[in-house]
Amino acid sequence: MQLQDNPADIQRRLPLLAAFVIIFTVVLFVRLWYLQAVKGEYYLEQAESNRIRPVKLRPPRGIMYDRKGRPIVENALTFDISLVPEDAPDRDAAIRSLADRLKIRPEDIQAALDEAAPIRGKYEPVKITEEAAWDQVAVVESHQDDLPGALVEPEHRRHYPYGGLASHQLGYIGKMTGSQRKKDTGDIGLLTGQGGLEKVYDKLLRGVAGRRMIQVNAAGRKVKDLGIEEPQPGNDLYLTLDLDVQRAAEEALGDRAGAVVAMDPNSGEIIALASHPNYDPNLFPRGISPKDWVRLANDPAHPLYNRAVQSVYPPGSIFKIVVSLAGLQTGVIKLDDKVHCSGSLRSGRHTFRCWKKGGHGSISFHDALVGSCDVYFYTMGERIGYDIIAQFAGNLGLGKLTGIKLADEKAGNIPTTAWKKQRTGEAWYPGDTYINSIGQGFVQVSPIQACQMIAAIANNGKFYQPTLLRQSRNRETGVVTPVLPEQTRAFKMDPAALAEIRRALLGVTTESNGTAHGAATPFATVAAKTGTAQVIAQKVAGTKLSASTQDHAWLVAYAPADNPRIAVAVLVEHGGHGGAAAAPVARKVIEEFMKNAGTTVAR
Repeated sequence: MQLQDNPADIQRRLPLLAAFVIIFTVVLFVRLWYLQAVKGEYYLEQAESNRIRPVKLRPPRGIMYDRKGRPIVENALTFDISLVPEDAPDRDAAIRSLADRLKIRPEDIQAALDEAAPIRGKYEPVKITEEAAWDQVAVVESHQDDLPGALVEPEHRRHYPYGGLASHQLGYIGKMTGSQRKKDTGDIGLLTGQGGLEKVYDKLLRGVAGRRMIQVNAAGRKVKDLGIEEPQPGNDLYLTLDLDVQRAAEEALGDRAGAVVAMDPNSGEIIALASHPNYDPNLFPRGISPKDWVRLANDPAHPLYNRAVQSVYPPGSIFKIVVSLAGLQTGVIKLDDKVHCSGSLRSGRHTFRCWKKGGHGSISFHDALVGSCDVYFYTMGERIGYDIIAQFAGNLGLGKLTGIKLADEKAGNIPTTAWKKQRTGEAWYPGDTYINSIGQGFVQVSPIQACQMIAAIANNGKFYQPTLLRQSRNRETGVVTPVLPEQTRAFKMDPAALAEIRRALLGVTTESNGTAHGAATPFATVAAKTGTAQVIAQKVAGTKLSASTQDHAWLVAYAPADNPRIAVAVLVEHGGHGGAAAAPVARKVIEEFMKNAGTTVAR
């Protein structure tokens, strides 16, 4: 017998069926609304990314010019070959094909991909070959159908046309590290400042990246270009450096280790800053090889070290300028008072010798500073009191950071009696006063501090912020932003005392008993002071110093003496006497500057 549905049962089921249809329809519409209204933009982006690829165009870094408008750091256009792994359906096959076309090893391509993997974003190109040869570029461009994911990217490579010249202040660029990317928005392989002015002014120099939109097919092969958003180039920098004076300083140093700082005493602008040995910054933008890095890092001469600001030395007799000012300004040193120098001074069981073995005889202040008599300054140091001398040294900027915008500047040290007690647990002895009063013992200063000190003597006690930047220029708008001289403080010096010191400093280069005749030049009158700083505390009679224990040679100077426009400090490591080793270096720097009398590009 055939069973038939009861009409009453069907009537009871209809509401359930209707409810099911309504619920299904509501769920369907809610899901459609969610996919289109809420996630629509996301899926549109995903769909677009499957056919449109943005290729980042890195902006050219700003160019650096010297004070006369000559480029000293520039860019060279090159081309890199990159690979977008997501655009290669068969990655292994793509790697083998690209390696074969570029004539490189597949393992090198895989290594580049593996290295970038932890930090790259999806569809972000990975550089395979930097500064590719023209035949490699041509192969990739002409075989796009056979090389899915392969791209040719233009790149503005940093170029330092003068090699190691001024390398310590210019610095260098290198690939952004993982830790730097966490603090910044840089992309993989972005070249960023890693030293010197390249690092200090990186944000100004870097610019803003652009992008090129390309269309790819389902196989990841390029179909066509869709448009370009041009990158914004970085700002150009006009430095205070004078290329000719910088070259003269470095050539004068030659192969010797040391430093030269030349400054405008009326503005704080650094005209030249040399540190030897130097290094070639062109090694870094292209990715320094392990061999070159080991060579630089392990070089006992420390070529990466900026001796002008990162090294401190005993100043030797240039410190006698401090003692002279302290003595004259406090009234302890009388111009006509004489001290007898027999070649040494005896104190207790110790003998403190003068550099002139036979002595200077009876000598007054002027001749003592001109001839750099040690016994005179031993005596005056004791009369003045060393803590007062230390106070004047601090007022002249010694033992303090100058604030120049270069990394790891060292402050040095100006000791006091309290400092020695705290540091060593010992009292300050008369012998400490003697040796520290001639710039030995615990005194340590940097070449840039020495230059700032002599600049203050030249300009009546004004201290300016040492600067390497005169102005920046926006390359797109042409707007120039000047960096104006900044006077940080002033030290009031007694005019009569200062006049006597200046007269003696002029005599150092012009009078018969002066120690810096080698700094004299027909281009300008030069006021100077030499220094010879012992590396070892006590020389053994009858023995000859080795190259590593030879005295350091110092000279500080300014010119013209009656209207100072340049102040110079020279330090030659293990160079011997300041008058013989450092004075000729200063002369060449001053002559080169005076030839053009400081010609600059207008602000």
